[in-house]
Amino acid sequence: MLNGMQLPVPGLVRWLYLDLNSYFASVEQQLRPELRDRPIAVIPVEAETTCCIAASYEAKAFGVKTGTVVKEARRLCPEIMFVPARHKEYVRFHHLVLEAVNRCTPVERVLSVDEIACRLVGRECKPENALALAREVKQRIRMDIGEYLRCSIGLAPNELLAKIATDMQKPNGLVRLDTSDLPKALYPLKLRDIPGIGSRMEARLRAQGIHSVQSLLELDAKQMRSVWGSLYGERYWYWLRGYDFDQPASVPQSIGHQHVLPPELRTMQKAFAVAQKLLDRATARLRGRDLWARGLSVYMSFTMGREKKIWECHTRMVESQNVFSALEMLKKMWADCPRGTPTFIGVDLYDLVPGTQHTEVFFPEEQRRQKLAQAMNAIHAQFGEKVLYLGGTHAVRNAAPAAIAFASIPESHEFPESKPAKNTHGEWRSTSKKAKRPPA
Repeated sequence: MLNGMQLPVPGLVRWLYLDLNSYFASVEQQLRPELRDRPIAVIPVEAETTCCIAASYEAKAFGVKTGTVVKEARRLCPEIMFVPARHKEYVRFHHLVLEAVNRCTPVERVLSVDEIACRLVGRECKPENALALAREVKQRIRMDIGEYLRCSIGLAPNELLAKIATDMQKPNGLVRLDTSDLPKALYPLKLRDIPGIGSRMEARLRAQGIHSVQSLLELDAKQMRSVWGSLYGERYWYWLRGYDFDQPASVPQSIGHQHVLPPELRTMQKAFAVAQKLLDRATARLRGRDLWARGLSVYMSFTMGREKKIWECHTRMVESQNVFSALEMLKKMWADCPRGTPTFIGVDLYDLVPGTQHTEVFFPEEQRRQKLAQAMNAIHAQFGEKVLYLGGTHAVRNAAPAAIAFASIPESHEFPESKPAKNTHGEWRSTSKKAKRPPA
């Protein structure tokens, strides 16, 4: 067996996983009554060529989903309404949801802006109590935030199975997976329904003759390890049968930001300025989480005549978390960028190491840059992001506002005009304390 493993116990629920349904679109419907019960799609910028980043369930019924191009969405659903994204509101509602859940049971992990995991203990682990708790969470969200912010909740002996359960019934579902029903309860699922199996992993499985979840689960633990090519495959064998593991806090694979360029920013000069702004924000997040990056990626989509192309570039760098060192690398990479009309720009800092594993750099120039970056952090935290910025970003200082990648929630200072969280009835209130644990 693997280290830190907890044996499955039939009838025992260890995890509650909450997935907010069509989150961005639901927030807009909660805030704007005229959008309720209508097909809507949230878009990053008002342009026919951009993609939907969220769709209401009314729009999904017509085949509109995340990634659907606006022009195609309009064809699929002529009555659809397009709503420009308001990321500040999505962050505000995210914290309201955390507060509501914490009033019922402590949040163990925030997996993304719309996904939360809670570890259950004591009497909470009994199926009837876990189901009652899940209903309480749903009711609390309805009462504190609004009826249009619906969620699906999964209950299971481990976090992975609880997440899988949330997708089994949407919207507004509640599903419990019990060890005694495993693994057969998972047989009807598709391979891509298993978190961690993306397009590449699915292709790899199919190449080995595995075309269904049932055929995958008929493998033994050693075969699963061989299929994955790592110990992680063996862990999946146990996870999908109800075992659990004590897992340390993980280090993210990368931290980055992206921006769909509106028409007025679709020049190489302004795209480079936006890239600098995104890189500044990404390095600030590194410092906030005490992480250091050893690699930088830049990627851009652009048009050349009638052709659409994607350019990306990756480079290694000395462990750093300050924007000035990263900017040096960005300038070198940009020199090799083909010229065209840019429509999208993104930066990623990767190969991250926590501060406890960071190798100190003793070059005086690098130390000065680090101190300057920390000073910028302090100023931003007190006065907001816009009061101090890189000179190269002056022309785009009001562009590329803080936005949310679903697994990347901006820091509060990235919305300098934000006010304390308030509920949808306009009443100001402070954040409540975490829920108390029931006795074991």
